[in-house]
Amino acid sequence: MTVFAIFFWVCLTYYLILLFYYLVFGIVGFFESNKRNHESREENYEAIMSSSFTLPVSIIIPAHNEELWVRDTVLSVLRLDYPQFELIVVDDESTDRTLDILKELLDLQYVNNVYSDQFNSGKILGFLKSRKYPHVSVLSKKSGQKKAGALNAALNLAKYKYVCVMDCDTILERDALLKVMAHVQKDPEHVVGIGSFFGLANGFRIENGVVLEKRFIAVPLIAYQNLEYIRSFIGNRIGWSRQNAMPIISGGFGVWRRDIVLAAGAFDPWYSSEDLEFTFRAHDYLIRNGKRDYRITMLPHYVGWTEGPHTISQLIKQRNRWQRVTNEAVWRYRHMLFNPKYGRLGCVSLPYFVFYEVLGVFFEIGSVLVTVFGCLIGMIAWRMLLNFLMMMLLCQSLTSLIPLFILNRDYRLLKVREVAYFVILSFFEFFWYRWIIVWAKVEGFIQFFCGKRTMDSIQRHRT
Repeated sequence: MTVFAIFFWVCLTYYLILLFYYLVFGIVGFFESNKRNHESREENYEAIMSSSFTLPVSIIIPAHNEELWVRDTVLSVLRLDYPQFELIVVDDESTDRTLDILKELLDLQYVNNVYSDQFNSGKILGFLKSRKYPHVSVLSKKSGQKKAGALNAALNLAKYKYVCVMDCDTILERDALLKVMAHVQKDPEHVVGIGSFFGLANGFRIENGVVLEKRFIAVPLIAYQNLEYIRSFIGNRIGWSRQNAMPIISGGFGVWRRDIVLAAGAFDPWYSSEDLEFTFRAHDYLIRNGKRDYRITMLPHYVGWTEGPHTISQLIKQRNRWQRVTNEAVWRYRHMLFNPKYGRLGCVSLPYFVFYEVLGVFFEIGSVLVTVFGCLIGMIAWRMLLNFLMMMLLCQSLTSLIPLFILNRDYRLLKVREVAYFVILSFFEFFWYRWIIVWAKVEGFIQFFCGKRTMDSIQRHRT
């Protein structure tokens, strides 16, 4: 057997294993989604709203140059159906009108506050309190160009046992916190971290923090990102949650037990992004300290909507950073890989990250280059190339269609023509969109090896 043929079969095996992985976790996610949705229908949310025992939450929103979104995001939080929470917005030395908008919206006044910086989160420029909303405060700090520093600054002020961290471009559904904390209420001793999924708000009509119309625009670049979100949250993360092997609670919206965050060392600004690394570290801390009965989990409920990059250059910048932080976290916690001490996280979730999120880009590039080159010099039959291509297209489409089916069955967000559009798009993802992501990942690898750690801002664009 020639080298080309060997490499071809190695790549074929890789894609078949990946397809099997997605199918298995798609099925697991299907049953887990059914279970969680049934629990949600049976939940007495009115009792939680009226109970004096409902767990209060500190909500933290870091904001750096978010003038386009900060007003709607804050208003969506203020409209939450939840009995007791505080909101801490951290203005990370914005150079636009972010702080001015907050002052106008919340009627802020500067106050003196006792502040102990446990995490060296940066110089504090001022404390502001809302006259209109007693449970809302704003912390103005000198920017460290990292979200982690802003989160840590707010952690120093947070007074409740659970903290909800979210992005400043996330518009929450009114029941977002209620649904998540209802799950926590059942087992607050063991649930230390919990997240849920959100979709893209590109094309939505949003006013005063309320989504008035959900319009899924047909621009392929946005549609493919929607497919990725659906594939990731429903196809993988719900399945991982079922196995208590959740490798990431997204920074877009996630709830953590504050004592665990503090004990694990809070959020680390050294990394390109904080959410993946901290989830790894929380697992590592808990297992190293013998606390094996904890749960870090994921719910199949839409909690909100966020903005996706609207240009190819912005998409590449975002995915470049995602690749860097994936490499950073996997390298930092490589001792967990295939380590039985870490259970299914070390033996199921982390191998996926290594072989798909880290090494996958090299399999994708190598498989195409070697297969095409082998055909050109006659080492591999063109029929084999065609079979290989069909297999990749099938793999790509199936990993999208199963989660898409689960999503639309539960939420009916998409019209029939929109479902058909997504189905058609899934078969063409390999021909262009996938290679944009590959390019971004290659850039991310190069910058990772060059030691880049900055969190590049994505240009906001309200549609």
